[in-house]
Amino acid sequence: MVYQNVINLLKNRLNSASYNIGDLLPSEKELAELYGVSRNTLRKALKALEEEGMIERRHGSGTYLRNKHFQASVTHLDSFTEIARNEGKTPTSQILKFELQRASDDIATHLRVGHGEPVYYARRLRFIDNIAMQMEETWLSASRFPDLTIAHMKNSKFSYLENECGVKILGCYESIQPILPSAEVAKLLHISTLDPIIRMQTQAVDEQQHPIDYSILYTNMFEFQVKYFLPRKAATGPREMRADQ
Repeated sequence: MVYQNVINLLKNRLNSASYNIGDLLPSEKELAELYGVSRNTLRKALKALEEEGMIERRHGSGTYLRNKHFQASVTHLDSFTEIARNEGKTPTSQILKFELQRASDDIATHLRVGHGEPVYYARRLRFIDNIAMQMEETWLSASRFPDLTIAHMKNSKFSYLENECGVKILGCYESIQPILPSAEVAKLLHISTLDPIIRMQTQAVDEQQHPIDYSILYTNMFEFQVKYFLPRKAATGPREMRADQ
């Protein structure tokens, strides 16, 4: 739908550094011309943003930015749950699938387990303040983490690994690429299949550089924006690893 594309373009514009809370938006006429849509389509998009609490429309005065969608600054490896809570937000997860699988060649390679060995597979939709931000697929070795349950995956995976399994997470490797979402992912994240998203492959490792998990994250970049600060390490210091999971 055209108005949904306008919503995402507006979100991207208003979440940028060019706007601060309380700023006045351009007029409806200017915005309609900017995005090449009718005034009716533009008004429909603005109404949706108003209902989400992002903008405030004041009769006779104009439209103002009331709230930006989720933005955070990260300076070290934090979980999705920790990132949200550090910003005073409420993270939740909806488990779409949780099952025991036999490791494919690809998963076996990533987890360094034998082909066909049992692994846990979880697919979960991650929310912040009830807004869908990310869809995650993750695999963990069932022999290493035999007590993993759906209840653990509803909360923080890192919390389970560190507090219940006693695993020391050294860091996380990640690979990022922009893609167009599948119809399933677009529906879950409430976007169009023509809206680009971020696909991130991550793999947390322990102090011995052994794989802990392997995950693929699909992130709605119109809603979930994270700014990283990566300090320059000393020439002789240990390698530092950064990621969001």
